[in-house]
Amino acid sequence: MSDSDAKLSKLILIHAVLSAGLNFASSVRTRGLRRSTVLLAFAAGLPAIAELLTTGPLKLLRHRTRPRVAGVPVAVVLGWYGVIHGSFTVARRVLERLFLDESAKRKALPPIAALVGVSLDLALDPAGLDAGLWEWNCDGAYARQIEGANGHGGVPFINYLGWSALVGGIIYVYGLTGEHEGEGATLPAILLLPYYLAAVGWALRRRKFRYLLYSAPFPVTLYAALEKR
Repeated sequence: MSDSDAKLSKLILIHAVLSAGLNFASSVRTRGLRRSTVLLAFAAGLPAIAELLTTGPLKLLRHRTRPRVAGVPVAVVLGWYGVIHGSFTVARRVLERLFLDESAKRKALPPIAALVGVSLDLALDPAGLDAGLWEWNCDGAYARQIEGANGHGGVPFINYLGWSALVGGIIYVYGLTGEHEGEGATLPAILLLPYYLAAVGWALRRRKFRYLLYSAPFPVTLYAALEKR
C-alpha cells in the first residue's frame, strides 16, 4: 500500500515540530525545565511505545505519513505530546474555575483531560482515516462508513480506550511526580485549535456533521478554559 502525499506529510511534520516546540517553551515558562522535561518524556515516550505495539506486534494500525521510525511517524509522536499537554492545560484551567478543594481537583484532572483528548479524536480520527493518513487493519464500530485506503471501514473502540488510558494515565502519573500546578499559560490549549479546525473543515466539506456533535465536549471545554474570568 502506498504512502500518503509527500507534500502533506511534510506539512504535517512541520506543524508537529513547531507545535511541540511552542508547547515545550510554554511548559518551561510555566513549570521550569526539569518538570517540563519529565512531562515531555511521559507525553511523547509512552505514546511512542503504544504506537510501536499497535503498528508492530499487534498489527492493528498502519501509518501512511513520513518520516517514520519503526513504522511510527515522527509527527504522530510529537502530536501526542501536543495533544496531551493541551488537554492537560484545558482540564487544569477548567478545574481552577470550579469551587473544589485541591484534593478534588487532583482526582478530577486525569478524567477531564482524557475527556478533552478523546472528544477531540472523535472528529480527528475519522478525518485522518478519510484523508489517508492512517488505516486500521480491521473494521471498526465507530465511523464505520469512513473507509481507509486498504478498504477497512471505521475506527475500532480500542483506539478510544487507548486514548483514555494514555491521556488520563500519563497526567495521573505526572501528577505524582510533584506539587499541584495552577492553571498556567493558555498557549498549549490554543495549539489544539489547528487539529480541531482541520477536523471541522473535513466534516463540513464531507457533510459529516454528526462528528461535530460527537466531539462537542472539546470546543465546550476549550471555550471554558480560555474564557476570561
